[in-house]
Amino acid sequence: MKLIRDYGSLDKIVEAMKTGDLSKKYTLPADWPYEDARLLFTDPDVRDAEDPECDFKWENPDVEGLVDFLVKDKGFSEDRVRAGALRLTKSLKTSQQSRLEGFFQVKEKTADEKASLKRKNEEKVEAVKKQKKEAAKTKKVAKAKPRGTN
Repeated sequence: MKLIRDYGSLDKIVEAMKTGDLSKKYTLPADWPYEDARLLFTDPDVRDAEDPECDFKWENPDVEGLVDFLVKDKGFSEDRVRAGALRLTKSLKTSQQSRLEGFFQVKEKTADEKASLKRKNEEKVEAVKKQKKEAAKTKKVAKAKPRGTN
């Protein structure tokens, strides 16, 4: 962030890293696709919700495909991947996620709490009435003045 503030743009930072004063402090990876990364922000691949590619369905996971990708390509532990896929498969068979309200029980308010809430509500109602009365009074005074006078 500091470099962007100092240099003004990513292109100027890259140029300074290649040839300028930043070349001694920072090394720029040869295969760093910063132009492609910029395109993700300036021209994102966004599809309409009605697009056929946006028709998703929850199905059982392809366990062997997961193992092949995560273990062979990315170096994950095969036992952990298979255990995670098993948990995922089990969770698909259960009902949907519980609502947040299901974790809490409604606790009855005490008489003091009820009285306090009632008093606060009455105070709010009185304050609103007072504001309306003041507004009506101000409006009445403004109407009583002849036009063009302050």
